[in-house]
Amino acid sequence: MTRQRDLTSSAWFHVVQKGADAQDIFGLPSHRTVYEELLAEAFGRFDIEVHAYAWMSNHTHTLGHAPLGGLPEAMHLLGGRYASMYNGWTNRSGPLFTARYFSEPITSDAQLVQTARYIHRNPLPIVGSSGLVEYPWSSLGALCGRRPRPEWLAAGVVTTAFDVDSYERYVLTSQPSDREPFGWMPPSTPTRCEEIEAAVASVVGREVAELCSPKGKMTDEARTLMIALAVEYRADTSSALAERYGLSDLRSVRRIARRGRALSTESVAFAALRRRVVGALDTQIVVPGDLGAGNLGGSRGPGRGELRQAG
Repeated sequence: MTRQRDLTSSAWFHVVQKGADAQDIFGLPSHRTVYEELLAEAFGRFDIEVHAYAWMSNHTHTLGHAPLGGLPEAMHLLGGRYASMYNGWTNRSGPLFTARYFSEPITSDAQLVQTARYIHRNPLPIVGSSGLVEYPWSSLGALCGRRPRPEWLAAGVVTTAFDVDSYERYVLTSQPSDREPFGWMPPSTPTRCEEIEAAVASVVGREVAELCSPKGKMTDEARTLMIALAVEYRADTSSALAERYGLSDLRSVRRIARRGRALSTESVAFAALRRRVVGALDTQIVVPGDLGAGNLGGSRGPGRGELRQAG
C-alpha cells in the first residue's frame, strides 16, 4: 500500500532518506560534508528551514519547516545530485536511495520537540550517550553551543522551552517511551527478547525457561505480557517470536499481542504488572557503546550494530 504524503496539514516535517536495500550512502566523512552542502543549497532554493538533523551511515533524518511548500522538489534535487556524485566517487550505478523519501507532518509543539529529540538520539548505538553531543553529523552539538552553528541551521524553535544544559539533559536522559516505536519509525532504544524475558521473570519470581516454554498455558498472564511487549517493542519479527516461544505461527503471536493490549486497558492487575515490568526494563537500560517544548510559529533562520541503525 502506497503511503500518501500530506503536504497541506502542516508546514513542518520529519524527513527520512534511506539507502536502497539499507545500503550505505556515506563512505567517507567528506561524503557527509558534500551531502550537507547540497541539502543547504536545495532547501535554501525553496526557502525550507532546517531545525534538526542527523546523518547516519545508511539514512538521514531532517526536521524541516517548509512554509512555502517545495519539499518534494527540494528532496528530488538533493537526492538526484548526491546520488550522481556518490556513484561517480564509488564507480557504481543504479539507485542509491529508496524510491521515495519518507516524511511525517508535525502538527503540534509537543510532537516537534519529541521529533527533534528522536533525531538527536539516533546516533546512540554508534557513540553512546557520552559521545552524543560530540557526534559531528548531528545538529545537537551546534544547538547546545558545543560547536559553531552552520548558517543554514535555524536555531531557537527546537530549544525554546530549554536552556542549553536542560536541552542536553532532555535528549540524553532515557525515558520509558524510548523503547516504543516513534510513530512509523523504530524505537530509539532497541529492546532484546532476553531483556524482556529477564524483566518479566524477575517481577513475577519465575524462571525464564518456564515463561518461554511452549507448554505454558494460554491464560498465563506473565507469558502473555512477555510476548505482547516483544511485539510492542519490535524485539523481533512475529515469525521469529513464534519459533522462540513455541507457537504454531505468527498469527498466534499477533493474537497474544492483541490479548495483552486488551488486558492492559481492561485489567487493573495486568496493567500494574505491566508497569512493574516496564520499570524493571528501565533500570537496566544500557546504551550500546556507552561508557559511562518548541514553538511552531518560530522565526525564519539562515538543516544496529556496526555503524548502522534501523531508524
